[in-house]
Amino acid sequence: MPYVKGAFRSARARQIARSGSLSGKSLQPRPWWPEEICQKIDKIVWMVYCLGEPGEDWHQFTAYDAAGQVLAIHRVEGF
Repeated sequence: MPYVKGAFRSARARQIARSGSLSGKSLQPRPWWPEEICQKIDKIVWMVYCLGEPGEDWHQFTAYDAAGQVLAIHRVEGF
C-alpha cells in the first residue's frame, strides 16, 4: 500500500534533486534528473511502497512544476 512519506518545496526540492540525497548534501552528487528538469521543480512528493517482504519495498520521488504538472519520477528499490 503506497503512502506519502513527505514533500519538499522550492529550493529544498531542487537541492535534493541535484544532490541525489534526501539530506541535500553529497560528496559525490548523483542528480536524479537533468539540470533542465531540476530548474523547473517546484515540489517533490516522496511516496513509499511497502509490500511486506524483504527487498520488495521501494520509494518514489515525483517532481512537479509550479503548475502541478509531473516533470519526472525517480524510483529507488529497497531504500
